Amino acid sequence: MGYFETPAVNWISFERLQQLRLFSIIALIPMMVVPIILNDLTYLYRYLTQWSIEIATIATILIYFSAKKPDNFKLNKIALITFEIAVYLTVATMISFWVSFPNIYFCCIETYWKVALTISHIIPQAIILSNLFLSDVKINLKDGIYGAMVGIAYLITDYIRHKTQDTFDTYEFLQWGTIEAIEISVFFIVFGYLFYIVIWKINESFKNEIDIR
Repeated sequence: MGYFETPAVNWISFERLQQLRLFSIIALIPMMVVPIILNDLTYLYRYLTQWSIEIATIATILIYFSAKKPDNFKLNKIALITFEIAVYLTVATMISFWVSFPNIYFCCIETYWKVALTISHIIPQAIILSNLFLSDVKINLKDGIYGAMVGIAYLITDYIRHKTQDTFDTYEFLQWGTIEAIEISVFFIVFGYLFYIVIWKINESFKNEIDIR
């Protein structure tokens, strides 16, 4: 399982690691709240990036308290599973965004939107991955299924929203009612799991190398 309270490298202390988590929470909360203030409450569930930011925020908060109470098995377990979901979603959304979005949207939107989108697809990912590699925690390979389940839950939610509210598609490339939408959905879930496996493998190799030293 690993431990969130134990630093994986000797150049950062537990106190500094906790300070980093507090700073991360302070950075993540506005990223979660501001889009809702500027738009509406549907931002809580309309966009997959918002899901990943919300879960990354919850995971970071749980990690912080889990590290303070390492003997609380239930808290540690919930923190780890939430963290594993955050790893899956943040990495999958980051890669999906940088592969598809800039070519479609960056030519046609204002600079502040480019900056906002760039931040929202770099900062949460950096926060989650830094917690993975800076602490002595190991994610479980099989637990990638939890992230896949949340990804599927988002796709179902967005499909229901589109059908019941008769609103426009959330993404131009995800037009519900077409074969392409199904293919893209399957592609996202499958490759999201593959990205999770890659992160798991890198973390295992990194931690095993540290143990040898």
